Amino acid sequence: MQEEETFEIAVKINEGLEPLTFTIIAQDDISTLEHVFSFKVIRDKHTLATIRPDADHCWQLLKGEMEKEDVDAIGSAIDAHYA
Repeated sequence: MQEEETFEIAVKINEGLEPLTFTIIAQDDISTLEHVFSFKVIRDKHTLATIRPDADHCWQLLKGEMEKEDVDAIGSAIDAHYA
């Protein structure tokens, strides 16, 4: 089993406000057959959501409550982290 990777991203969620910093924990998603990571989204030591990449650079919310555009914005920042 691969170890978790932890990193921070800054995402502009609300137009006109400063970007928010989130801690991201990447972990193997054992619920899938293919090698896919899921990502815990943490802010102020609270897990807000767990997300996973979907088809065509879209992201899927697995746990938590978050607007679809926020999930995609955080997902795009995760993609940029790995680029």
